[in-house]
Amino acid sequence: MALVVLLVTASTVTAGPVVRADAVSDPADAIQRQLVPGHGVKIVQRTRSNWFGSWSTHKPVRGVVGFGKGKIVATDLTNYNVGRHGTRNICIGKRGYQLYAEPDRPLPPGKNWVTYEWPCRLVLKSGHHVSLSDPATLRAVLATTARKRPAGVYDGVRTTLHEGTITFAQLHKVNPAMRIGFRSKPTGEYASWKVSWRLWIGRDQLVRRAWSAWHDPNDSRDKSATENPYYAFEEDLRLSNWGMKADIQPPPADETVSSEESDD
Repeated sequence: MALVVLLVTASTVTAGPVVRADAVSDPADAIQRQLVPGHGVKIVQRTRSNWFGSWSTHKPVRGVVGFGKGKIVATDLTNYNVGRHGTRNICIGKRGYQLYAEPDRPLPPGKNWVTYEWPCRLVLKSGHHVSLSDPATLRAVLATTARKRPAGVYDGVRTTLHEGTITFAQLHKVNPAMRIGFRSKPTGEYASWKVSWRLWIGRDQLVRRAWSAWHDPNDSRDKSATENPYYAFEEDLRLSNWGMKADIQPPPADETVSSEESDD
């Protein structure tokens, strides 16, 4: 079954209402007003990473983020870095569904999806640390704005670019659960490490583009003495169709096999 056909049948999306610019007070408020059941936003995520001393540019991740009552409740994303035609992941709550256009191992006849519980990222973030869906984090980031100027048109909207830097300590203050690297808290020697950020914001206060760059420590227990002490990342996130109707549903049960069954 073609990937494009499945994308239509598993998730229904249509255009959503326009938010009045005078109806919101700031970007955190604007985004919270969007987080209502049955709606969502389209995203395109582009990432660069430096793990072993050289930069790699990854193919985009594209899809839809679905909203609930004040939170992210589902995602339907295709990662074009995995497999010849990309790997599609639907995440609803703690349950994930993964579609391989060409699986590494054959699935039972009629089965296209593998389902299992996994640590779903049910958040809307720029990179690892700049959460757009958490009001406290977004307001803390915007409080560090160093420059602001008119910018380009995204999603058909003229934007203003806000940019600055924020430390891990500042982010940790509003998000005590924050972790960096593989296992570290953003305290001690890491507290002063910084995230550079840029947000392109429309007159309706909704973020249309978010960019961030940062280092995460290489705190692996297996790290050798010759390895870099950190990994570097950049992420460019485009957001469009805020408030679109989104109905992200699990794939048909008769096309799904559990991860335990697929391993047999």
